Amino acid sequence: MLRSPERPRRPPVSRFVLLLYDAVFLIAFLFYSPIVLLKMIRSKAYRVAFRERTGRLPILEKRPRIWLHGVSVGEIKAAQPLVHAIQDQHPGIEIVVSATTPTGRAEAERLYPELRVIYYPLDFGPFPGRALDRIQPDLLLLMELELWPGLLNAAERRRIPVVVVNGRISQRSFRGYGRVSWLLPQLDRIDLFCVQNEIYAERIRSLGVPEDKIQVTGNLKYEAIQIQEEGVEAPTDLIQALAIGTEDIVLVGGSTHSDEEEKLARVTLELENRSSRKFRLIVAPRHANERGGAARDDLLRVLQKEGDSRDVLLWTELRAGRSQASEDAWLVVDTIGELERVYKMAHFVFVGGSLIPHGGQNMLEPVALGKPTFFGPHVANFQTDVEFLLEVRGAIQIRDEAELVEKLLVMLEDPAEAQGYVERAWSVLRENKGATERSMSCLRPLIEASVTL
Repeated sequence: MLRSPERPRRPPVSRFVLLLYDAVFLIAFLFYSPIVLLKMIRSKAYRVAFRERTGRLPILEKRPRIWLHGVSVGEIKAAQPLVHAIQDQHPGIEIVVSATTPTGRAEAERLYPELRVIYYPLDFGPFPGRALDRIQPDLLLLMELELWPGLLNAAERRRIPVVVVNGRISQRSFRGYGRVSWLLPQLDRIDLFCVQNEIYAERIRSLGVPEDKIQVTGNLKYEAIQIQEEGVEAPTDLIQALAIGTEDIVLVGGSTHSDEEEKLARVTLELENRSSRKFRLIVAPRHANERGGAARDDLLRVLQKEGDSRDVLLWTELRAGRSQASEDAWLVVDTIGELERVYKMAHFVFVGGSLIPHGGQNMLEPVALGKPTFFGPHVANFQTDVEFLLEVRGAIQIRDEAELVEKLLVMLEDPAEAQGYVERAWSVLRENKGATERSMSCLRPLIEASVTL
């Protein structure tokens, strides 16, 4: 459904909400401005990033162009098959990719070295409109569900169609939107919602979006995942640096949050006591470069309490040669972009953000690498993935650290049981392929109607 050539007249409540939103955003921006100024003085990179965030981009010449936005690493990676499909089927169209976070931008530059990559503009005042005027896109694609009123308003004023792709809305977000539905007139500024499943489609309908604007297209995240059925090779530099022996059992905690590192430390010590095997714990905290030191302190605190003198090393120090691993040392990965390599070393993986009320982190990556994967009870952010995996017994959900110990002991004693979980999980990944073509089927009419080749 494309917009009519004339801009619709907005009801007063819509204009009021936008004014209120801008006012709140401006107050927050002014409050934060001293910190921004200090960072700009100290960092040239931050000055460049801030220019982009205020929409001060190079003015691009007019040509067929699509702007695709993803918040951070997960959305940027999930967009990869869609980006490639657009490039293959419409080679004359330029794609500009934006991200909100520095890690997302870095991932976009890595995945799409041939494309223009920018920071997403601050969503108030002239910034969104300035960015649109300089990029001049014919179509705006928003990964998952990005409700930025400023950008949506600016796109509508310029008659630029907007599509949500790989759309999702968690139960928590849905409840929140339901309570403030009168504040969401921007939903009708979106031309099409391509959502992952019927659950999300029904939630979008319940917020007042017409049926003809909603299509169920599947989850692009499954398209981007490569199933490693031939096995993966553990990175030799990490193996050698950590002095990991052939009999050592490697337990990886991926994307862990505060308190979870301590829980995993206690789990690992209990496993060693009850199995008489040597476990090497590796944790890769969420926001690793910010939380690495604190995560190490948490692990050391548990070890010291138990009278255990083993080392806990930071990967940056180990890599630089400032420390050396003993044969029982644990590791904290305090750099971004190492998680997949660390998962390749694992015998077992615990996915963080799930033993605390955070909502979980992506569990499909270790599953695709063929690792028996565990997570806790708090997985609302990935509820559909969890339901798929649990239905076929492709992953293991535990209530607490005590149950994690018991389940890991079972897997340790029965490798065939562990491999069964891996193979059943792979069947889920295979069955959920096809989202790219379904998404392209919905986008193709919009591209042909709005992008001038």
